[in-house]
Amino acid sequence: LWNGDVLLESPEDICTHIYSFYKELFSAEPRGGVSLCADFWPLADQVSNAKNAELTLPFSPEEVGRAIASMK
Repeated sequence: LWNGDVLLESPEDICTHIYSFYKELFSAEPRGGVSLCADFWPLADQVSNAKNAELTLPFSPEEVGRAIASMK
């Protein structure tokens, strides 16, 4: 797996890179750019607060490792 100009070869380095990528991707930090108005989606199509809390729980490097192992 390439990370820019660096070739990641060890499973540990690859897992760490993937973990960091998704952690940043799914972070709760607000991002600039375009956003939708608060009432864009009908209430019935919105994720509940409970489901949102479940979806945004932190994940561990072990979970990433298990997911990668299951793809082999």
